Amino acid sequence: GNDRYFQLTLPPDATEKLTLKLQNANAEAKKIKITPHTAYTNVMGVVEYGQDAEQADPTLQHSLDELIEQPEIIELGGNETKTVTLDLKMPKEAFEGFLAGGLRIEEVKEDTTGETSDEEGVAIQNEFAYIIGVVVSNNQEAVQPDLDLLDVFADQLNYRNVISANLQNFTPTFVNRLAVEATVQRVGEEDILYRANQEQMQMAPNSNFNFPISLEGDRFRSGDYVLKMTARSGEEEWEWERKFTIDADEARALNQADVTIDTSINWWMIGSIMLLVLLLGIILYLFFHKRKKEQSNKSNEKE
Repeated sequence: GNDRYFQLTLPPDATEKLTLKLQNANAEAKKIKITPHTAYTNVMGVVEYGQDAEQADPTLQHSLDELIEQPEIIELGGNETKTVTLDLKMPKEAFEGFLAGGLRIEEVKEDTTGETSDEEGVAIQNEFAYIIGVVVSNNQEAVQPDLDLLDVFADQLNYRNVISANLQNFTPTFVNRLAVEATVQRVGEEDILYRANQEQMQMAPNSNFNFPISLEGDRFRSGDYVLKMTARSGEEEWEWERKFTIDADEARALNQADVTIDTSINWWMIGSIMLLVLLLGIILYLFFHKRKKEQSNKSNEKE
């Protein structure tokens, strides 16, 4: 590999040593943790090499993080440089395409703050994190990328209403320069309610992500909708049309959680209604009081 990533072509069941040179440029001693990860595609359409997906795609046959040895915490003295090797063990069976992931290198400190690891008293510090990509294959034969639209549903991103279209790359290759156009309409209507366009995205091999279509601060409304989506990568193009339903309970819950929608009590409206009720009460009182008075006068005249 080079300074930024390892790209290796290895036969099945082979073992390769990944060599890293770690340098501590400070006088203070440091402890370093190296963690292998399997690449996935994040919600922005960017390949993440230094974290794990919340849930691996079901088409992923081999997780790279399970093939790379995770070393013990490494101690670096002040101004010390140390070479570290990690064993990469290829799957016994041959596979097509690529396995992708990365090595996350970060400092750890023995304190009670930060993200606590499995080792008691050790916390990961986010002062720095250096990611080195790892891409391995059995051969250099190209694999044709292919995509599928798995699901469409009402969702939220950063506490804001979106419609998520779950896009899956079920092939063991990268999908490069991915462009997606999407529109949402009510079933049977021509007006486009929401749209999203995004270019220059990339998908990791055997991964999926939720492509977000923002409601731009709008409320979810229950009903039947249709998503129309086109995706392009190089000469490849995919088109989907998918109906989906948003029910009233789901819409209400998401609207209450959306930070851009004011779900607080509208005191001005409540005050206006109370004033209207009060005025109506006064009018009715005056009407019946006048009527009663007229009836009383008529009764006196008869006497």
